[in-house]
Amino acid sequence: MKKQLFIGAAALVAMAMTGCQKTGTIEGVVLDPFTGKAVEMPTVWMDSTIFGTQNPKYPYKGDLQQGKFKFEKVPVGSYLIKARRSKYILGQQKITTDEKNPNLSVTLYEYSDQIKPGLYKSGTTEGPEKIDNQWVVYSTSCNESVAGYRLTMPINTDAGKVPGKKADKKKKAAKGAAKVSNLPAPLAVDAALNVFFVNASSVTSPLVATTYPAVEGKVADHADCQGFGADEKTGLFVDKAKGTTLNVEYKAENLFQVTGNLPKGKQIVQLSQDGKTLQTYYFQVK
Repeated sequence: MKKQLFIGAAALVAMAMTGCQKTGTIEGVVLDPFTGKAVEMPTVWMDSTIFGTQNPKYPYKGDLQQGKFKFEKVPVGSYLIKARRSKYILGQQKITTDEKNPNLSVTLYEYSDQIKPGLYKSGTTEGPEKIDNQWVVYSTSCNESVAGYRLTMPINTDAGKVPGKKADKKKKAAKGAAKVSNLPAPLAVDAALNVFFVNASSVTSPLVATTYPAVEGKVADHADCQGFGADEKTGLFVDKAKGTTLNVEYKAENLFQVTGNLPKGKQIVQLSQDGKTLQTYYFQVK
């Protein structure tokens, strides 16, 4: 009899432990990071769980019009929560709740799949405003030197022309006075940098953003930079000793927000992953 009572008591304790697992509410909103506006009618779900706005029994479908979602009675623990909408890039975030903090408010971000790779201004309610990388055609491929720009570049004035005697004569006459285009002036920006970078491809390693003072130097001192012309003696390089690391925050797939204070003067901002340069930008910091 005592043995039966013991078994019954143990079963009741096990049932109580299972039934008393702490739960909470996970709620939030899905926003377009470029405009700050709500993404209407997103699909939001928590991986490997029953919680999702696509569930026929989801009770808050009306709030999805404002990009809002809510999941109740979620057991405490770690989850991956995702947001998706047709013609938008996936947004996701890792979240964790515990016994002391079972409830959580989450902001997810997703953006149009029509947005091209590159650097964009933030806080533009009208939509994405791209920063034209007009210096990219002057950039060279560097290793230890980080980055280098050509100060001038020859202009091909014979493109599309049919070779002939007259053309040859003109070419000879113009020898020694070849036309060149100069490196465009740096873009004037405020010291407080706040931009978005859309990566061209999905890479799991983190994005690194660093700004360096831009200084002119001898091409011969930067033999690791490939892309300078044989007769070019001077280029624009970075001062590696004075690099400043910027803050990088993941927003959505292939989208990062870059913030930080840029030192005054001419700066070259390098965006890299796995030690390889993705893009560089040339700024004049006010």
